[in-house]
Amino acid sequence: MSFRGIVGNKELIEALAAELAQRPYHAYLLIGPPSIGKGLVAQALAHSILCERSPGVNFCCSPERCPVRDVAVGSADARAGTSPARCDCCAACVQIAAGVHPDFIYVARSPKRTEVLIEQVRDFIERLGVRPSRGTRRIAIIDDAETLNIPAQNALLKTIEEPPIHTVIFLVTRSERALPDTMRSRMRPIRFGPLPAAEIEAVLMARMGMPREQAAAFAPLARGSLARAFALAAGAEPPMTDLLKALTGARAIDFAEAHALAQQFFATRDEAAGNFELIARILEEMLCCKLLQAELHAPSPEVARMMTQFAQTIDTATLAVLLERVLDAHAAVDAMANPRLQGENWWMAAGAALRGR
Repeated sequence: MSFRGIVGNKELIEALAAELAQRPYHAYLLIGPPSIGKGLVAQALAHSILCERSPGVNFCCSPERCPVRDVAVGSADARAGTSPARCDCCAACVQIAAGVHPDFIYVARSPKRTEVLIEQVRDFIERLGVRPSRGTRRIAIIDDAETLNIPAQNALLKTIEEPPIHTVIFLVTRSERALPDTMRSRMRPIRFGPLPAAEIEAVLMARMGMPREQAAAFAPLARGSLARAFALAAGAEPPMTDLLKALTGARAIDFAEAHALAQQFFATRDEAAGNFELIARILEEMLCCKLLQAELHAPSPEVARMMTQFAQTIDTATLAVLLERVLDAHAAVDAMANPRLQGENWWMAAGAALRGR
């Protein structure tokens, strides 16, 4: 299947794959918004190099719909290099998908952890020191690289500066600013953009069998993320109604209420990033409605009514100020600022703007 099943950033992916096939750099930094497929692209690139049946852009695995990836890494099946799922790929691609290929190393933040641990990085470095056993290269990926703590960054820096020969390293991050300049300067940056709503709409119709009208309503709410679009299609409701209710009453907000709202909507980094994006999307829709007389995109008539009513109560300058403040807060969270503190500051700033201050 190769890269054809991966949505978005087509030209960027093709250029990167061609570079890897000819003269790869020793370390790449894949940068972009969360949940747009950067990690999937990194793993697809590993397949393109290590595939034993047809290496290159036409490698035999379909990473976006690979049954072997459903097997949890660390399970008995994964440790044995086998899977109960049916897969027609070559042995190398199956082992990459299961996380047990001897020339493939994958590290990511554990689900119950907030950071990639120093112990994971030390094991990563030790495994990199082993020469390739089945091919000519070793491929290493560190996902969630923005969560590397300072000791882990320091331990990794020397390896990024002088990696073992025959090794290509990919760091995948949503925020390059979370990594030190000394590390970033030694890697080739590859910047991914959010997926266009039209591409998300097409995927929802093709893979989920969703009617065009429903897909068109969900696609803008996904905010460039196919993973978020699938979650919405599966019934996950974005907290638009609750956020709009809070925004409507923000004119009279005090610190205690701002603190409570920060706890509700911005308790974790992922939650804060998602909800700041959602607020920005809501404000952008209202600005377009006021300035361009554009039709509102909303998941329900009730949400559209609330957005219209709120937009009618404030002028475009205030809406622009609110949008600027939420984008600043999102950028701060992206740069690893405290998410709850940014949430408190946002709600207080929103209240001040709505009061005309």
